[in-house]
Amino acid sequence: MALSYRGRWEEGNAAARQALRFSPRDPFAAIYCGVAAYCQYVGRNYEEAIRLSRESLRQRPDFVGAHRVLTASLGMSGHVKAAAAALEGLREAQPSISLAWLASEMPFEREEDRVHYLEGFKRAGLG
Repeated sequence: MALSYRGRWEEGNAAARQALRFSPRDPFAAIYCGVAAYCQYVGRNYEEAIRLSRESLRQRPDFVGAHRVLTASLGMSGHVKAAAAALEGLREAQPSISLAWLASEMPFEREEDRVHYLEGFKRAGLG
């Protein structure tokens, strides 16, 4: 995850997928899927980010990070109704979610990545 926050999403994705290959039944597999999903979002591969987020949530429905990536990815990919539904799921998992929280709490190194992430939430309907 730290690699993706530094703009090195390809390396972060490779590390998460390697963890999944080494230990596919690991109790943290949902986290690894979520990390790979986030990396795909940073790389603007929204459909893969959606797929991985959904897999993460299938394994662990309470994983807030996967809810966030799913919401932003659906927002960016133009799936308006699905993005609105994902935003509702995110609000259930993280009731205090806001653009201000995302802007201040996500440790992006590059401003362009922060702007890109926030844009997905705006498109999903988070005000």
